[in-house]
Amino acid sequence: MAEPSPQGASPAPARRPWGWLAAAIALVLLLAAAWWWFQGRTPPVDARQAELAAALERGKTLTAELAAIKPVDPQECPPGEIRQPIAGTPAAPASAGAPAPPASALPATGSMRPLSDGALAEHLEKATALVLVPDGNNLGMGTGFFITPNLLVTNRHVVEAKSSVLLASSALKTVRRATVLRTTTGSDIGTPDFALVRMEEGTAPGTLDTAENITKLAGVVAAGFPSVVVQNDQRFRRLLAGDAAAAPDLSLTQGAVQSLQSGAGGMPLIVHTASIAKGNSGGPLVDACGRLVGVNTFINVDQSQSARIQYAIRAQAMHAFLQSSGANARNDPRDCSRG
Repeated sequence: MAEPSPQGASPAPARRPWGWLAAAIALVLLLAAAWWWFQGRTPPVDARQAELAAALERGKTLTAELAAIKPVDPQECPPGEIRQPIAGTPAAPASAGAPAPPASALPATGSMRPLSDGALAEHLEKATALVLVPDGNNLGMGTGFFITPNLLVTNRHVVEAKSSVLLASSALKTVRRATVLRTTTGSDIGTPDFALVRMEEGTAPGTLDTAENITKLAGVVAAGFPSVVVQNDQRFRRLLAGDAAAAPDLSLTQGAVQSLQSGAGGMPLIVHTASIAKGNSGGPLVDACGRLVGVNTFINVDQSQSARIQYAIRAQAMHAFLQSSGANARNDPRDCSRG
């Protein structure tokens, strides 16, 4: 039993804060442990840089792989359309019985209104192209027209024995490469004279339907690139100088059907008054509704009588050539009437 302190004695000294000291030590140890754990989980600076470099390298590889894949151009295959390549080589006959791809349906009867001058010109601008045929130091020229977004028809005598040609027009924006798929066996005057050409890149902004029925005195328009006209076009000179985006202006002439004749072997011909010249070969002759009625092919000049006669092969002869090649042009049987 402790003795009581005498009256007036000094109080006992306070105890030292050992508890607070222990807590501080524990906190320091905890922070040290956390630092050690964090250091163990975080790679050193050099390791992080190596990982970043590896990630960048993987990104470069992926970018290169994606760049090597040709993107699908939505214009090359519109919704609902299935494009099949045409088999064959230049001047080689198509396989017997090769099925032709189906053409889109059009009304079988009725009539359609003629196009205005501006609408007809725009329609032909989109569907007609200059055909350039390089031959050593020489450059052949002609005209062609699209029957599908990548298939073009011209004359055989324009491309002759060449396997590839170049296409240009204001609507195409730049020069395009094209492959000659098939030609008729000859190109004598009054006989079948056709070539089927496939544009290898891009698509044409317009195509031409056909109309097999045509009458005398019906109005027609010839579209093409006659050399006597385009040789003075500055855009044509820029094209020849290497400007791939330049193209001569399309030349359009109006006339009427003068006569409906038959050539060698019954080849149906249209004699018309729409002026054509060298360079128009293979170009379209269209009616007032913008449908192809013939392919301008040759002229007959009688100097003694100062007469100049223009000839086009009628559309039905072209249809026969296309069907034998496994291709089709869409035919519109409606009347072209102002009624």
